[in-house]
Amino acid sequence: MIKNRLRTILLSAIVATGTLSLGSLAIGQTLLSDVLNEGISANQIAQQSQARVNIIVDDTDKIITEYKSILKTVDGLRVYNAQMDRSIERQLQAMEELTENIKNVTDIKRQVEPLLVRMVDGLEQFIKNDIPFQLETRLAGLDRVKDLMTDPDVDASERFRTVFELYQIESDYGGVFQSYQQTMEVDGIERFVDMLMVGRVALLYQTTDGLVSGAYNKDTREFEIVDQGTYQRSINTAIRMANAKAPQNTLLLLPIAAPSQGSVQ
Repeated sequence: MIKNRLRTILLSAIVATGTLSLGSLAIGQTLLSDVLNEGISANQIAQQSQARVNIIVDDTDKIITEYKSILKTVDGLRVYNAQMDRSIERQLQAMEELTENIKNVTDIKRQVEPLLVRMVDGLEQFIKNDIPFQLETRLAGLDRVKDLMTDPDVDASERFRTVFELYQIESDYGGVFQSYQQTMEVDGIERFVDMLMVGRVALLYQTTDGLVSGAYNKDTREFEIVDQGTYQRSINTAIRMANAKAPQNTLLLLPIAAPSQGSVQ
């Protein structure tokens, strides 16, 4: 009886001891699970923190890259501004020179206008004193130039160019050998004649029927009839030469006076 009781007590103690051990094991497992969960949570937090750090680093790299790009742009702008400053300085200098030139042009224009008037007046006097070849055409050209001189729409450069061209035309007449037709009074009768211009050396004529020939006398400033027997054939041949109807190498005898001092050539 006593043995059974001892066995019962011993068994109870063993059971109690086993129960206590199982309780301790359960408690230990609970603590380990909490630790593992805390580790997992901390790892997740660390991963999230690392992700945020990576984002911050990327953003920082972008900012640094943009900053470097801006620095390059600023350096480029400094160089560009320096070039523009030099360009503006040269433009200002050019403007000053242009302003000075405009003033000079104004002064020159004031001097050119009277000069052109004197040139036109001198040319008119020259034409009137020259041998009267193609007189109507030359005077008409002179009238056009005189009209330009008073036209407010024509600037000084155009006036000068026109006057110079007219001077050039008059100069070229000195080497002209040509024939043209016109009417003129011969022995008190209006006749149609062939004129022969030998530069400014001689101005001859012959009626279209070939019966009357004449030459301009620079001293008397009139046309005079010449000897037909001496000059009729030569003047006719010269007129044909000027019209390309006779050989150019023909030797002719023409009533040309020797140049004298003061005569217009």
